[in-house]
Amino acid sequence: MYRSDDLGTSWQSIAEGLPSDFGFPIVVHPHRPGVVNNLPLSADSRRFPPDGNCAVYRSEDAGSTWTALTDGLPQGGFWSAVLRDAFCADDAEPAGLYFGSRSGEVYASRDEGGTWGLIAQHLPDVLCVRAAVVQGLRCG
Repeated sequence: MYRSDDLGTSWQSIAEGLPSDFGFPIVVHPHRPGVVNNLPLSADSRRFPPDGNCAVYRSEDAGSTWTALTDGLPQGGFWSAVLRDAFCADDAEPAGLYFGSRSGEVYASRDEGGTWGLIAQHLPDVLCVRAAVVQGLRCG
């Protein structure tokens, strides 16, 4: 996990405070660019959360510090990968977060990761998740 503050000329590690410095799924908050969410994986050869504990890590200071968000996520026994395109945010206020796993589950949070819920299961591998807020839709 690295961050550049000078358009890629130099990079600094922001991995301190994360259980692993490996993992592709990263989502930046849609309205607050200093807020970033990461779903760390164990390693290249072990693409599942460390110790099988599913957690989204949020930083509100561009990666200087991290907080584990686990309320409603499986703890112990979550041996599934979450791919880079399978984690996203919507544009709502507060922002919703969503991720899908290679074991066919989709989790969602309506409160920026504060609490999570399983919204789909028994799907094929979830390779990509996209979300949008639809406003002003009227039927009838």
